[in-house]
Amino acid sequence: MSVPDCTELLHLLDALEHCTADDLESQFLDFKPWQGPKEDLRVACEYASCFANGSGGVVVFGASDKVRGRAQAIHGAAGYDLDMFRKGIYAGTKPGIDAEIIELRVPEGTGTVLAVRIPEGTQKPYGTVSGMFKQRIGKNCMPLDPAVFLRTQISTAAVDWSGAPAAGVTISDLDPLQIERARQILRSKAPSSGLIELPDQAFLEGLEAIRAGYITHAGMLLFARREVLARHCPQAQFHYVFHDSETTVARNDLDRLPLLEAVERMDQIFSGPINPEKEIEIGLFKLRIPQFPLEGVREAVLNALTHRDYLNPGEVLVRHSAKELVVTSPGGFIDGITPENILRHEAVPRNRTLANALVKLRLVESSGIGRRRIFRSALVYGKRRPEYSTDGHSVTLRIFNQGAHEALARLIARLDAQGADVGLDQLLVLDALRSQDYIDTAQAAEVLQLPRDDARRVLDAMCQPPLHLIERKGHTPAATFHLSKGVAKDLKGKAAYTRTRGLNPVRYAEMVREYLKDHREIKNRELRELLGLGDSQSAQVEASRLLKKWSSPTGFLDRHGAGNSIFYVSRNSS
Repeated sequence: MSVPDCTELLHLLDALEHCTADDLESQFLDFKPWQGPKEDLRVACEYASCFANGSGGVVVFGASDKVRGRAQAIHGAAGYDLDMFRKGIYAGTKPGIDAEIIELRVPEGTGTVLAVRIPEGTQKPYGTVSGMFKQRIGKNCMPLDPAVFLRTQISTAAVDWSGAPAAGVTISDLDPLQIERARQILRSKAPSSGLIELPDQAFLEGLEAIRAGYITHAGMLLFARREVLARHCPQAQFHYVFHDSETTVARNDLDRLPLLEAVERMDQIFSGPINPEKEIEIGLFKLRIPQFPLEGVREAVLNALTHRDYLNPGEVLVRHSAKELVVTSPGGFIDGITPENILRHEAVPRNRTLANALVKLRLVESSGIGRRRIFRSALVYGKRRPEYSTDGHSVTLRIFNQGAHEALARLIARLDAQGADVGLDQLLVLDALRSQDYIDTAQAAEVLQLPRDDARRVLDAMCQPPLHLIERKGHTPAATFHLSKGVAKDLKGKAAYTRTRGLNPVRYAEMVREYLKDHREIKNRELRELLGLGDSQSAQVEASRLLKKWSSPTGFLDRHGAGNSIFYVSRNSS
């Protein structure tokens, strides 16, 4: 749904013959009766600010919204001056809104209705000069508190809270130990960085912890003493819970820590015995597989701390058990990011200044590849794919410890040692094929979060040396892909490849004839079940092709029915 254009408005006016204008109103459209230029200019200013605070919209003047019947509802507008009406809206709103005023010719009433089209604003929030602020909620204009609106802008990353001055925080409130911690991190990750040897003031300015002489919120989160954080940003709470069973808690750390110290604490925890490793042999070498890969844990915690909504009173919660690691961060996804595209969507930092500081410290990547690292760090050991979810108010990431798949870990380690590039895309496909026999392009596109053409290229490349991880079955766009012989044997057992490849197609017709001895008819679904083709779109196409072949003039089947009721019987029994 979007703002209707003039043609669409005229069609909507036709609909008044069968419904009321109120029935047609939406987030982008409102109808108002014409009361006169002066009174309706006031209404136009109110609705202009309302729509500008949303996604834009249009108000049609000259139609009663509670009357059914076009002739009865449309009475038209009169006595106005288009230029004065437009100027009046601009002067009556703050910031001024440049609305488009359009005359629509109609046979009823005065012969003209006015459509006032308002674009989405770029300097929100908007209000009337009398101080009225509203926003469009559904089909109503509801009161809007400018402070609440600012809060919304911050939570959706339209405004960078982390770059704003931290009121009441001075440089004396910063902890020298935290500043030295940042230097040590930079020395270990980028020893040639020009920031390292700068004096404290310049070092902090380089990280934008200080901007224009003020400590920013980012500077406070990174370097403030704990008591300063507790006083000025009590919501910056970090909570780690370790469950040693389903009903008991072995560790429960609740604190307000400078961000770098919180990350370091998680590194220490997951580098210790609380996160045990399992060793598997690969030739002369040993591969260590932790319950939760440290790289994935670090990225998950950094993402939660960097992109959380710091105006939300919630806390960053890390809940740890032998089965899973659950990281919950206050604030929903930024507009446009969903669990279904999170691996591909460009990074949209809610706290840009804070994110930039961590990029300069080499703790995160500006390209947003941290999310992909979280997935790869699990899948490379054959662990279950991590899962993101949101309720609109928080984001939850689950990383699972469902036992490593040793054969897959060995396979990936061996290919890596040979210089073959086994990236996240290949791991995602292998993960899908561990639980199903086939994958087609449509399924791969969903798994990879890619367009179909790109997914097909990934699949085709996996069929080729040096990877040769999968094989293709079929030569049409409906082709399916399955594990190659050696990979299927390693990952699923000796019989897996034969089972996946299926029976020799020469025997398909024989199986159908046997089936029809016990059952009078066969349908597409029943054929797929009989041959073990599955329920994918490509399987349906393959079954249709076989049935068409067998019901040709030289075949052994007769086709009956139409549409979804098509079935086939033996030719000698029809």
